[in-house]
Amino acid sequence: MARETEDTSYRALFRVHGFTQLVTSTLAARIATQMFSVLLVLFVLETHHSASLSGIVVVCSQVPGIIVSPIAGALLDRGSRVALMLFDYLVASTFITMIGVLSLLHSLPTWVLLVVVAAASVTAPLSRVGGRSLYPVLVPRPLWDRSNAADSGTNVIATVLGPGVAGVAVALVGPRVALLLPAIVMLLAALLLIGFVVPDAFPATTVPVLTDARAAMSYVWRNRILRMLAGTMTVFNACSGILTVAVPFIVLRGLHGGSTTVGLLFAIMGAGGFLAGLLTGRFGTENREKSLLAISCMTTAVAFVLLAFDRHEVVLILLIAVIGIANGPLSVAMFSLRQRATDPSWFGRAFAVSMNLNFVGSPIGAAVAGALLTHSVPLTLLVAASCAVVGGFWPTVLPASTYEPGAQVVTTV
Repeated sequence: MARETEDTSYRALFRVHGFTQLVTSTLAARIATQMFSVLLVLFVLETHHSASLSGIVVVCSQVPGIIVSPIAGALLDRGSRVALMLFDYLVASTFITMIGVLSLLHSLPTWVLLVVVAAASVTAPLSRVGGRSLYPVLVPRPLWDRSNAADSGTNVIATVLGPGVAGVAVALVGPRVALLLPAIVMLLAALLLIGFVVPDAFPATTVPVLTDARAAMSYVWRNRILRMLAGTMTVFNACSGILTVAVPFIVLRGLHGGSTTVGLLFAIMGAGGFLAGLLTGRFGTENREKSLLAISCMTTAVAFVLLAFDRHEVVLILLIAVIGIANGPLSVAMFSLRQRATDPSWFGRAFAVSMNLNFVGSPIGAAVAGALLTHSVPLTLLVAASCAVVGGFWPTVLPASTYEPGAQVVTTV
């Protein structure tokens, strides 16, 4: 029994060849992404004084990548995942540098900012999906929950460090200079990936990329677990989009705080998610996905309702921490369930469609927050709570048999 425990421990996970290199590079890229997303909102709020524009900027930084994600998935399943991830890191670093330099030169009109952030998002699925689709290839199945907890952990560590560093940087050097920092960190992510080798060869294919992309959309639609996750996470992730714009707005306009406070709140949320995710990976999620998804969504909804009616400093800190803690089990359960539901030969294509369907709620939430915040902060937070409730509805009412082994069988595409 002791030997079995050792074989499925976090120690065993980090002994898997290549895992540490991949997870470290992914962590650096996510820190850069989190820094950039927070810096964009702070930059717009401090230079344009417009919550609506900040929501639009967030939408432009995400939607183009979502639209092209099926094509990105088809490219990833052709076998050049590492090269494509490196390409995205370099593209992202270049465009972020461009925004920082143009802003320092005071040559960044609004339309240029929108065009550049939209262009930068086009290649984003290559690294976002590429990295996540490599974990189940790299890691043995018994370690999937732990690898997903570690992967989720890099996300929440990035949520801790990225906004925290961004907030401090804005306070020290201003938003224009601070915009150069995520470009440097993204270059570091690319350097950390150099020399990484994918262990398994990918099958050659002569199917056109667009045909493969359409097939991936059909695969996800016919897979009832992936379809359920899309229904749950698309709506739930609107909360994330709302929070991205609402937290800076509440701190800067409502509490008259600064960018450092914004970073600290996101850091608290990330720390809570990190610890909860590691604990979830320790105990496993198989056959418990239904309850984990539903409870996480409903807990988040309660936190948003309470926040709508009381936003004093201590209450805000506590409820942001609760939202982070609820996100830990949800992320691990979702990642592991998606892997168990997907045929390995479809990891790139299916993950690209599934992940970006799940993610589409975030820019929608950001746009909603940008439109509503100037009129009513409580209403904006109640909308976020409603999204969490609706997101948790499907796993609450879905029959338990859907989550059992074999439930993920789909019709051949």
